[in-house]
Amino acid sequence: MKRPIVALRWILSVLVGSLSFWVFAGGPPEQSAPEVDSRAMEVRVARHGATLWRYTRFNAESDYPCLRFEAIRPGENWRVIDRQDVCDLVLPDGQLLVFENTAYTGFTGVRFSPEEPAFKFGVEYIRKTAAGEIRLECRLPVSDSHLGAVACR
Repeated sequence: MKRPIVALRWILSVLVGSLSFWVFAGGPPEQSAPEVDSRAMEVRVARHGATLWRYTRFNAESDYPCLRFEAIRPGENWRVIDRQDVCDLVLPDGQLLVFENTAYTGFTGVRFSPEEPAFKFGVEYIRKTAAGEIRLECRLPVSDSHLGAVACR
């Protein structure tokens, strides 16, 4: 009969002891920190007006060799109001280049230009069926809080 009482006392002491921890520590966490995709290799943010413009460069050798562009409103609880994932491009000759169908696709010099306003970046790729690396300069215009269409030359 003594064992259950001892066990009950031990459980109560643990509960009471942890109660003071939760009270002084501010209670249990309300939410966990957001996860960052493990394929993300680079993230940058620029402010222009009331909007934050963010880009994420994903690993070119992963299953998601893309660039992600986002418009974020800090005044609206950091809400993403526009998003565009660039996983393919229309080439100057009108053909569609899908990055996952290339032997290699890489991105260089990704930057936000507040004067235009636009994102500018370079794309280098090697086709699986042809030799040689091809380079393009691309531009993604933005207006207010919206992303436009990517154009490359």
